[in-house]
Amino acid sequence: KRTFQAKWDDKMITFGGEGQEEYINGWGKLIFAKRETMLTYLDNGTLKLEVHLRTYKKAEPDSFVPSNSFCDNMLKGFNNEEMSDVTFEVGGEVESAANRRKRAKTTPTTFHAGHLILKLNAPSLADMCKPGDEAAVPINGVEPEVFKMLLYFCYGGKVSEDELEANAKAIIEAADRFGIVNLKLQAEAVLTKQTEVTVDNMLDNLLYATSKNLALFLEKIMDFVAENGSMLLGKVSFGDVPSNLISDILTAVAQGKKSAGGVAGDDLQIMRVGEMRKRLHDKGLCIDGDRETMIALLRENSESSPSASRVKLEP
Repeated sequence: KRTFQAKWDDKMITFGGEGQEEYINGWGKLIFAKRETMLTYLDNGTLKLEVHLRTYKKAEPDSFVPSNSFCDNMLKGFNNEEMSDVTFEVGGEVESAANRRKRAKTTPTTFHAGHLILKLNAPSLADMCKPGDEAAVPINGVEPEVFKMLLYFCYGGKVSEDELEANAKAIIEAADRFGIVNLKLQAEAVLTKQTEVTVDNMLDNLLYATSKNLALFLEKIMDFVAENGSMLLGKVSFGDVPSNLISDILTAVAQGKKSAGGVAGDDLQIMRVGEMRKRLHDKGLCIDGDRETMIALLRENSESSPSASRVKLEP
């Protein structure tokens, strides 16, 4: 252990020595050393210090404060027959083979739910039944496992990333059908991320995205079209493409120019879907719709709009 001495109040104090307690105050030890002395401790021009800190404040034990138990309590009611007032029978009729009308009967799966919870989180599904209905509501065209995910989500549960990846389109179909917007958009985000758009699948993906109002997925496809227009010429027929999609293609081109610093104008027209949805969500507006619908909603509810100001002031 190395030590050295310094002069303090006409006394010599040994750094690292004993008996220095009288030179301690609230700011630590009042001990100084001469510069030439400190230079002898340099290591390749660097003065290395090892500092040990101690607190004299008595540590208080952490008190346990539980979080809001609402979500946990809601999940206790998931598919709980005693806490439910409506019943669904899912399945029981599936396609026997692709492109065939013949259907095969299977044993349906029974699910129980609370009508109020469905009214708040799956309004279209709630409209199919009434509280206290004795007869179960038949649900066809949806796999029981997918319906279970939807119901679980309505009760505040989280659908895992793996489940979304494995059932993205099935979840989008069912969530769109029953009005579970947030789950639909979660599945859309996963579908957008995992789908590689190519010349061969571009048209099918475009028509699918349009039919389900998947604005984020459609934006990715339009980006591909704008970037690979020369590859698509003569290889893809746009005869079946709705005419309103021309606007989306031009938007994708304009977005590309803006990123390169070459366009100016109405930001809403070239705003990315994610940003538009965020703004709509912040205003408490519906975020499920195509580009034109979202742009119209944002303009109608802009901060400069007198009607929007009145809405904000209402209790």
